[in-house]
Amino acid sequence: MIDLTLSQVFLYLRRRFLPVPDGCCPDVEACLGSGVLLLERAGIETARLDVECILAEVLGLSRWQVILEPRRRLTPEAFGEYLWLLQRREQREPLAYVLGKREFWSLPLSVSSGVLVPRPETETLVEATLALWRETQAAVAASREPSAPGVATRPAIVELCTGSGAVAIALARELPEARLLATDISWRALRVARANAAAHGVGDRILWLRGNLWRAVNGEAPAGSLDLVVANPPYIPSAAIEGLMPEVQWEPRRALDGGPDGLQLVREIVVTSPDRLRAGGWLLLEIGADQAAAATELFVRSGRFATPRHFRDLAGRVRVVAAQRTANDQ
Repeated sequence: MIDLTLSQVFLYLRRRFLPVPDGCCPDVEACLGSGVLLLERAGIETARLDVECILAEVLGLSRWQVILEPRRRLTPEAFGEYLWLLQRREQREPLAYVLGKREFWSLPLSVSSGVLVPRPETETLVEATLALWRETQAAVAASREPSAPGVATRPAIVELCTGSGAVAIALARELPEARLLATDISWRALRVARANAAAHGVGDRILWLRGNLWRAVNGEAPAGSLDLVVANPPYIPSAAIEGLMPEVQWEPRRALDGGPDGLQLVREIVVTSPDRLRAGGWLLLEIGADQAAAATELFVRSGRFATPRHFRDLAGRVRVVAAQRTANDQ
């Protein structure tokens, strides 16, 4: 097993583009042992998983192949790249940034610094959107006359605060007839989102617009034209951000900071979205784990939505609040 100290890591990093003798490169088992030790010393609880992912990346293998081939020896090029990525992770840079990718909805997505890393809990937003759309279509089908036209199946959807495009892309894949608009205030995020959409074959079905919430949309979504509005806005209270784990500090603050109570953008979206939704359309918002009651109250106070519904993530926390636009303002 190699026993890397930080000074040795930096030495290798400075020489990573220089020739390294073949005989000095360790095998997978040695890299795993020393890499896990280094990351554990940095306080990373997922040290072994992270090292396995890094080795899989530099070797061009799956993580399971890495585990099953402990005696595979790294090439000088792979060893240099391994040390470079390991050092970045040791500094608590998010693994998604280190690898340049993150899986969401079983889709590999590119991510980079300046773009919020997609979280597993945000898949709840996709699940809830699909469930409510299908529920709405079933209700329409059940209520129509036998001789009436078929049920509309082409939803008009807007995603606010799209970031890497994860939610919009997942919805485009699941609802191939959908018309989607996605907005973000960050040019960098939209560049990443467009590239991700193109990689998954939905680039021509999503209109990407830059700007702050509805100010980005302008005439692209007239009043009463939308079936679904979804958003994962910043919802962390400003004062709480500095106390979060080191990895979060690498992510763009404006994608995290929800103002003094965490609900600044949630509040604005609840107030401004009803005019864009058709009667019976849905607004779905991802929220923080302790914000369900406050977010629900915002919907109720608006007087423009039916009773909100809650959707829980895999940890059992309310992660999405959704409400249906009423036919008439109350």
